[in-house]
Amino acid sequence: MEDWVPKGHPVRFLREFVDQLDLPALGFAMPISHEGRPSYAPGLLLKIWRFGYHGRVRSTRKLEAACRDQLPLLWLSGMIVPDHNSLWRFWRDNKKALRQLFKQSVRLALEAGLVGLVLQAVEGTKIQAAASAQGGWTKAKMEKLLAALERELDQAEQQLEQEGQTPEAAVYRLPEKLEDRQRLRETIRSGLNQLAQAGGTHYHPKEPQARRMKSQGKHPFAYNAQVVVDQSHGVVVAAEITDEQDDRNQLVRMVKQAEGNTAAPRAGLTVADGSYGTGAQIAEAAEQGLNVLVNPKEGGLKKDNGYSARYFPYDPATATVSCPQNQTLDFGGEARVKGPLIKKYRCHVANSPAARWCKDSTGRRVIEIWNHTPAVQAMRARLAQASAQQQLKKRGEIVERHFGQIKEHDGFRRWTVRGLDNVRTQWALINLVSNLRVLYRHWKN
Repeated sequence: MEDWVPKGHPVRFLREFVDQLDLPALGFAMPISHEGRPSYAPGLLLKIWRFGYHGRVRSTRKLEAACRDQLPLLWLSGMIVPDHNSLWRFWRDNKKALRQLFKQSVRLALEAGLVGLVLQAVEGTKIQAAASAQGGWTKAKMEKLLAALERELDQAEQQLEQEGQTPEAAVYRLPEKLEDRQRLRETIRSGLNQLAQAGGTHYHPKEPQARRMKSQGKHPFAYNAQVVVDQSHGVVVAAEITDEQDDRNQLVRMVKQAEGNTAAPRAGLTVADGSYGTGAQIAEAAEQGLNVLVNPKEGGLKKDNGYSARYFPYDPATATVSCPQNQTLDFGGEARVKGPLIKKYRCHVANSPAARWCKDSTGRRVIEIWNHTPAVQAMRARLAQASAQQQLKKRGEIVERHFGQIKEHDGFRRWTVRGLDNVRTQWALINLVSNLRVLYRHWKN
């Protein structure tokens, strides 16, 4: 079999990678068999999973078949064929350790000189959940169904009382149909409680952690997959999954995760698109000393109904605001808007030649200054430089090709597991494969 597997074959690199891992230190369960057949070695099962994801085989049953049919996997497994249940139990029992493998690949790429830490890009993509969109419920449908169930169960309890039995004493005698109704009622109540906390309007009973997300003109149940990719060789230095429907809270989180994974001095610059550019995230990045470059979302271009707030610069030193006509606005007090304290400034010039441009859409001339306004203004000043714009334009070529590889080359457009924890593990494995491909080219040379 050695003659049928070339020296430079990727399967040899996968074996080398796994054999050098300290599996107990990474948290892998090390089973000990006192009776019956010995357990499969965790290293063997890990090699099979690694081979499967490298070759676009992500089903336990197909992996079991590949252990019989594919020559490189026969060589890798020593002609041992674990059944699909053993493969799934290994996944189930080692999800946290499997996610640690991704971090291990980042450290290995850093030691190999494949992570430049000069420029990196953060981006997210929506990937459809395993559950079908047709099985989802709307909030209105859930409320209507819950009311119908309540009526039906109340009638059943009244009938039991008329027969001289308390509902508690006769629960074990309820027809199976009514027991199913009770379980369905609890499911709906739990779903409505989740929607109330998250402010959502859609719920999937078979995958409650998935959310309706906008993706390519559709709104499937999905998860938001995030990555940070280093420019040097395309190594993924951070990967995470969130059930949030947009990227407004992900910038600082992803940059900090990249720092933790590399355990090295922070990257010179991180670029992101405008979906990450909320004022709160820009301000938090500045407070933590993170060098990020992103188009702020606050304030737009000049419109027909007036200047936007970005044309009214705020001076933190003097706590003053000036208008596009170089007039200083009057301080109009402070107010709380959804928690944060904001400052309000009003124009006092009655006959300004630009009055119609200074007014907002409601005809007022009031400018609101938030805590993050200075950081947003500083970011806009940076983006006014040509060099900053050139760096920001590199974002697409750094990170978009990574998603293209995953979706087009690997054919991964839908999760094959359910639940946030399982999805997070699968995303770590997918990005581990991406990093191992980079390391394989280095190892082969």
